[in-house]
Amino acid sequence: MSINKQLKIGDLTAKLPIIQGGMGVGVSRSSLAGAVAKEGGVGIISTAQIGYDEEGFEKDQAACNNRAIHKHIKRAKELAQGNGLVGVNIMVALKHYAEHVKEAVAAGADVIISGAGLPMNLPELVSETCRTKIAPIVSSKRAAQLILKMWAHKYDRTADFLVVEGPKAGGHLGFSREQLDEIDTMDYDEEIRQIIACKEEYEKRYEKKIPVIVAGGNLRQSRY
Repeated sequence: MSINKQLKIGDLTAKLPIIQGGMGVGVSRSSLAGAVAKEGGVGIISTAQIGYDEEGFEKDQAACNNRAIHKHIKRAKELAQGNGLVGVNIMVALKHYAEHVKEAVAAGADVIISGAGLPMNLPELVSETCRTKIAPIVSSKRAAQLILKMWAHKYDRTADFLVVEGPKAGGHLGFSREQLDEIDTMDYDEEIRQIIACKEEYEKRYEKKIPVIVAGGNLRQSRY
């Protein structure tokens, strides 16, 4: 399969439309994210207990995690050698969510992807004047509408892109056990189309393209 379409997120560009998933507790850190970015994709560092191997972690986890966020973003960018993009995945459910977001911005993260909850105040933590782009993770049209409406109303701002986690994606999904039991009969392509339709209102309002990135699932979803 030939991939030749770039991924443009505002004024940032990755030559490959591939975003590596964020996997916590040491899986997605600078080595993986830097390697993905070096090849032209978007390397993502998970901040979940990212500093587990920092000295003093048992005594002060919060400080070690913040220090590791800065260190691993800087190292990933060095490994990327100017190619691709380097970002972070920060879960809303984290105790020190706001601190992680602010540290990632200070370290120069290109993008922040946020899920495991609704990132309603993410625009408050990331100034629109800084380089870092922001994206919520959604699993339904309802979640996308709620976030986009709130961001527009409260911050007069919209998402730089959306990440859609369907029922076949890994991570923290917004699906019930009953829905997952019926996964083979679920028409999730229709849900994706509805998410795309609801974000078009905000593209027109803010005169910007909001790419939709689909995580997991089958190949036909890649056309979105």
